[in-house]
Formats: sequence, structure tokens, C-alpha cells
Amino acid sequence: MKFFGIPREPDVAAGQFFPLSVVFVAVLLTGCGTNSAKVNAQQNEAAQLRQAAEEKAPTPDNKGMYLGLIRQMQEQGLYFASLAHIDAYEQQNGSTPEIQRLRADALRETRQSAAADATYRTLLSSSEASAAWHGLGLLAAQHGDYKAAAASLREAAKREPTNPVMLSDLGYALLRSGDIATARVPLAQAAELAPDNRKMIGNLALLLLVSGDAEKARTVMEKGALSADSRATVYRVAAEIGQQQPATVHGSADGVKTIASGAVTSTDKQTNPTLPSVQPFQSMLDRFGSGG
Repeated sequence: MKFFGIPREPDVAAGQFFPLSVVFVAVLLTGCGTNSAKVNAQQNEAAQLRQAAEEKAPTPDNKGMYLGLIRQMQEQGLYFASLAHIDAYEQQNGSTPEIQRLRADALRETRQSAAADATYRTLLSSSEASAAWHGLGLLAAQHGDYKAAAASLREAAKREPTNPVMLSDLGYALLRSGDIATARVPLAQAAELAPDNRKMIGNLALLLLVSGDAEKARTVMEKGALSADSRATVYRVAAEIGQQQPATVHGSADGVKTIASGAVTSTDKQTNPTLPSVQPFQSMLDRFGSGG
């Protein structure tokens, strides 16, 4: 029978093309297998590298991080909260002299004086001995016993002779106890060890003020950029020291400076050239640019 239109193509035997198709598919499958194996190898290598990096990375020191958190709390004045975390720290890691010192500091700041005193005293033979003596000095000063404070702070400074905070606190306690002459050295040392610390500058100005050098004290406060509140505190404390029992500034028979009735007086200022009260602090005054 004849057909009109496009003539029909003759049938092709299946066997004529199957071998080529099988080869083509096999090549595709082989290519896929090769790519898959390469990807797997790369993934395995990356995983091994990650694992090696993790093994080399330092393990976080949880104890150290926790101690840092407690210190940060205390720096922010969160002493009650720090006590709670100190308890938790000791439950997890046990006690150490450092954590006990942090506890004593928190007890002192939260006005738990008896407990603070007892805790500090357990540390006097430990690695925290200097800090413990310092804490006992601050505790005594907190109760207005500046002679006892000076005794404890002297022990602290003896163990850390270059610690400006301990030296400054010792000098301040000596000033408040009326021992102006002895206060000069630790206050000068503190001011030169930490020349940018406003607390040290304020204590230096206080010393100059109670020694009768009001102008030098004013210069130090101005050049040290003390705030109005800080300056007012310096003048207030100087007045309080002046209201105490007369305190000897220098033991010269020719001219003795004394503090009495809130004012600094001198029995013979002009005839006592050996008493330039600001002489030990000239380097600090030069730094402030006093022009003197």
C-alpha cells in the first residue's frame, strides 16, 4: 500500500545504536561518580582541618573567666551581687586566697566589718598578704581609726613598695592621724608613680594645703584638672585636719609649723630656710607647669 505525504523512514535495528548509548551513559555515570568522590574528599579534608584547628585552639578557662566577672562586678560597685557569685564560684571550684580576698573586699564595702576583718586576717600569711593588710587599713579608716589604718597600710606598702594606691592611702591616713611630716614621702612617691591619677594629685594638694602652701595646692589642683567637687573635698578635709590636735610638721626649734584651729600657722617662717615645704615635690610641680 502506498502512503501519501512524508515517506516513512525505514526501521532501525535496536542493536545498531544501543552500544553507543550504553557507552555514553556509562561515561556520564563515571563522571558523576568522579565528581562526587572529589566533593566527598574535599569535605572530609575540610572537616579534618576544622577538627585540627579546634584541637589547637586554647580551651576557655572557666575559672579565670568567672574570676574576671567577679572583679568586674566589684569595679562597678556591685558588691552584694559579687558575694553571691563568690559563693557560687567556691561551690564549683573551691576556695583560693584570691577569691577570699575578693570576699573580704565585698564584705568591707557592704559594711560587714567583723566578717571582713576576720577574712582579711586569715590571708596575712598568704599570697594576698599585702592586699589583706591594705584591706585592714581601709577597714580601720572606715571607722575613723586613722592611726590603726596607718599601721596596717604601712605593712601593705612594705610588701608592695611601688604600689601607688597603697602609698597614697598610707599618706592620707597619716595626714588624717596628724602625722603630716611622715605623710610627705609616701604621698610624693604615689604622685610620681601615678602622675595622671587625680586621687594622687588630690592627696598631694591636700598635703601642700595643710603644710601652709595654699597657693601651691591651688596650682596643683588647677594643673591636675581636678573637678570643683574634688577641690571642695580637698579643702573640706584640710579644714577637718586643721581642727584636730595641733600636729607637728617639722621638729625645728627655730620655727615649727603647726596646724591649729583650722588654719596653718608658722612661728618663724622666714628664719627657717631648711623648711621649704614643697621642696620634695618640685618635680611634680614642674610637671604641672606651676612656673615657680
